[in-house]
Amino acid sequence: MRLGVVDLSHVKAALRRRLQLMREGVHARKVLVIVNGKGGVGKTSLSAALAAALAKTRLRVLLIEIDEQGNHDEDLGTGGTELSDDGQAQAAAILEGKPLTPTGEARPNLYVIPGGSALQDVVEELYCQRRVAALSKDPEDQLAWMGMYAAAIDAVRHFYDVIILDVAPGSEPLQLQALVAGDMVLVPTRSDPSSRKGLRTVARRFAQALRLNPLLRLLGVVVFATASAATRVQQKIKSQLVEDLNGAAGVMEQTIRHVEAAAVACRTHGKVPQELATHPDLDAALRRSMQALAGDYRSLALEILQAKAALDHADANREGPA
Repeated sequence: MRLGVVDLSHVKAALRRRLQLMREGVHARKVLVIVNGKGGVGKTSLSAALAAALAKTRLRVLLIEIDEQGNHDEDLGTGGTELSDDGQAQAAAILEGKPLTPTGEARPNLYVIPGGSALQDVVEELYCQRRVAALSKDPEDQLAWMGMYAAAIDAVRHFYDVIILDVAPGSEPLQLQALVAGDMVLVPTRSDPSSRKGLRTVARRFAQALRLNPLLRLLGVVVFATASAATRVQQKIKSQLVEDLNGAAGVMEQTIRHVEAAAVACRTHGKVPQELATHPDLDAALRRSMQALAGDYRSLALEILQAKAALDHADANREGPA
């Protein structure tokens, strides 16, 4: 008996067009995937803070939370507002073919498409699509299910300068969707063995996504939740990660420090560190910590833009005359 699933004819057409644009050298890098195979590595905090930092530079940013948890409501203070829809707009785009439309503008130049429990239906659909694909003898049909998000995002990517995908840590189907839709991958990680194992999980899924997305590149790895003064420890962690990556990408120079009180304050106020760095309600010690953390995110945003520019330059050289 054949499962009743969403027809993927439009997805296959979108993927063919995408590959053609890549061959012609006119597929601009815009979509940044922030992902790790393990939770609790700072992925959501990083996504929100980075999106806010880039929007501050007057880039038009779209932040899509591909996660059933829907934690961006807390990070950006949008819970209980019209910007929070529990993932319904995102689910409608993937399952019903509606345009991928933001719920609103969380900050000037920062548009959001929240996650939430409505994505449970999306995950169920993806599992069904994967089962149907496994029965097909057509190579295109075997892979097309992984491009449902790519088709939806490509239809709106011209509206934005940067699109950030914050992806659920434990869901292989959602991670594959994001990696096929993305242009660049940023992996936040801690130093513990479990987080490093999560990095290797992403590497395996990255390799799968390359079959549909040959221009996908690993932008780098961000070391999260380190002690700011532990220089030797940071260098050891970075050396271990370089070994794990086996030359696939570098480790970002800028690390993100962990200050528990700052993290709690951000969630309590619904603001990212850059917005709380001068908040009058914070005591002097916490304000100093918040300012240092805000500096970490600003420096990382600049480093990411520089790494993207290097990729763009490499693309231009590759597409030039032989």
